[in-house]
Amino acid sequence: MSAKTVLGLLLVFVVALSLQPAQAANGDAHVDIYGKLELQGLYVEQGLLRYADQGWQIEAPSSRLGAKASQPLAADWSLLAVYEWQVNGLDHANQRHRFGSRNLYAGIANPRFGELTFGKNDSRFKRAEGKVDLFNETLADLAQLTPGQDRLENVLSYQSPDWQGLHIATTWQSGVSDETAGGYDVAVNYGDATLKRQPYYVAYARVHALNQLDANRLTVQHSLGHIHTGHVSGGLMWQHSKHLTKALTGNAYLIQLAYQLQAWTYKVQTQLDTSRIRHASIGRAIHIGADYLQQNDMQWYVLTSYIDFVGTHDHATAIGFRWNFKL
Repeated sequence: MSAKTVLGLLLVFVVALSLQPAQAANGDAHVDIYGKLELQGLYVEQGLLRYADQGWQIEAPSSRLGAKASQPLAADWSLLAVYEWQVNGLDHANQRHRFGSRNLYAGIANPRFGELTFGKNDSRFKRAEGKVDLFNETLADLAQLTPGQDRLENVLSYQSPDWQGLHIATTWQSGVSDETAGGYDVAVNYGDATLKRQPYYVAYARVHALNQLDANRLTVQHSLGHIHTGHVSGGLMWQHSKHLTKALTGNAYLIQLAYQLQAWTYKVQTQLDTSRIRHASIGRAIHIGADYLQQNDMQWYVLTSYIDFVGTHDHATAIGFRWNFKL
């Protein structure tokens, strides 16, 4: 069955369930409509970075709309489907593709078995980052320098249930895709990436051949306690990457620190990547920012990012508004 056929059936499934409010009320079927609206004023000094062009611009980074549908079956099993679309970056690379698909998959789930899905999905190697990237889905995202943050087509994904904080997940790609395809990954994590249920999060992930990448990743996050009335947390990530068709290999290091004081979160993150897979030279970065949580689902933020390449550098500053909603 082709990916287009799977995605077509997935869309029919989501739409069909969304037209059954009476059943949803009785617990027979359920659909969540959700999304993120983000507007950002951005200035980039040189235009050397991914996801943005040189100069002033208005962005809507990863603004999205999605639907998640589920249909209970017998013995605690259920069918599920996710259908998401997003606003792509407004840089020159996306000039002809302002909108694009995100996660588009269908599958089955059971509280004791876990979740098995097929379609377009984030690799489990990517998800092993947890919440270590304090600038996720901005110009300062760790993917600016470090490979492995892939969303892939035609992937079979498995996510285990929660075994007292332990999770195991894997991805396998069939190789029938528009991408240079085929390969697998495995990820193991323990703890809570939000640092709410547990004060720590540890993850190890290994990827082979997905998007022509061989890599190992280790991620650690930990609550560091309180200073006055605020909470301090920190995180580390190490990754060794090797491109399978190009003579590119190297290590990546990320260190971050966050201080949450009432509605404000102040954060700093530094990153080094020597693989030259994402950029033509070794990259070093430092990102500094502050977030203001106006409501549980509404946030203002400001960030500044400085990235140094061999012989050159770039700088970017942004101020933005983010609203995560659920209908």
